[in-house]
Amino acid sequence: MSVKTIEPAVIDFMQAIGMLVRRTRNESHADALSMTESVVMSRLASDGPATIAALARAEAMRPQSMGATIAALEELGLVARTPHATDGRRILIDLTSKGRQLRKETRAAKQMWLSQAIAELEESERATLFKAGALIRKLAER
Repeated sequence: MSVKTIEPAVIDFMQAIGMLVRRTRNESHADALSMTESVVMSRLASDGPATIAALARAEAMRPQSMGATIAALEELGLVARTPHATDGRRILIDLTSKGRQLRKETRAAKQMWLSQAIAELEESERATLFKAGALIRKLAER
């Protein structure tokens, strides 16, 4: 199958993934944060404390833009700045307990909504969806 032939299906696939992401965010009431703020909090939760420069590189953003994102999260009490343990010139950003709690609640709400939605599918649809999940992970890890 040529690239031209699969383009409409790829566009439809991308739109479907986007719709699912937006729906899970909406169902979890995570829309109080921007997508960038949510991604930064997720990265801090999974990778641990990081500098603004490291976060900007990881998200392919300018450090100034990441600084604004961090400032907004800091104002909400979701992240805090701490000095680096061995390099006093560097400042690390980490989740606060309030930030960790918000991540936990948001994740649980997303998982609950998605679990309920998937439970309403037919068994064969669930099996297909879970197989597709493995393929989507494979694509994302390339």
